[in-house]
Amino acid sequence: MTIKCREIIHVLENYAPPRFALADDPIGLQLGHPNQIIERLFVALEMDDEVLREALDFGAQMIVVHHTPFFKPFKQMREDSFHNRVVLDMIRHRMALYTAHTNLDCVRGGVNDVLAERLGIKETEILEPLNENTTSAGLGRIGMLPEPMTVKALADCTAEALGNGNVRFCGDPKTMIQRVAVCGGTGAFLMLYAVQKGAQAFVTADVKHHEALQALDMGLCMIDGGHYATERPAMSVLARHLATHLEGVEIREAQRCTDPFRS
Repeated sequence: MTIKCREIIHVLENYAPPRFALADDPIGLQLGHPNQIIERLFVALEMDDEVLREALDFGAQMIVVHHTPFFKPFKQMREDSFHNRVVLDMIRHRMALYTAHTNLDCVRGGVNDVLAERLGIKETEILEPLNENTTSAGLGRIGMLPEPMTVKALADCTAEALGNGNVRFCGDPKTMIQRVAVCGGTGAFLMLYAVQKGAQAFVTADVKHHEALQALDMGLCMIDGGHYATERPAMSVLARHLATHLEGVEIREAQRCTDPFRS
């Protein structure tokens, strides 16, 4: 059975509709041709030289990512530039590249629902709906833990659930919590929404010093689970979804960890 790139795009966009992406977010098909024949599809959180080598060794003709190398406009295309080099190599190998970024964050079943599920958070609702007309999608999730636990225990559970030894938190370690907000990736800007909806703790990533101080002033404990670790699980879910909807396409998920931090 012959599958074209546009058919894969159709499956992707049914799962994470482009209308759910934030304004000016570069998503969609960014390299390649909609009519390109795809027999092998590679799924990765983001690209670097080693992830691309994995994809090439697999024989992929198309790569689906969450973090695109096109996030910021290119002003040059140089071999000694990290993102430029990856894009140039993909062009040389005539590979298609599709990005699902904030639309995958916002959609139900996407990054934030997967993160909440990993942490055992139940009865979730959207933290910040996209707009008044789209209340079924949006940034972050908030819900309940099955049982109260200390913020330190939740931080430890987050580290174990996400396989990240670099999890850090702010707040009294003995503070008991049960209502928890989450946002995969950089999400501290949502802390006011979390407080307004009754969150006692907020699991996200890339928390800055002054953001942590602000959260504590509002009575909110912050748990920084790491950018890579909080988003990576969703790519496995996406790969499985594609595999169930694309008969005749071999799908492989990147195995390389691109998290730059180590404990």
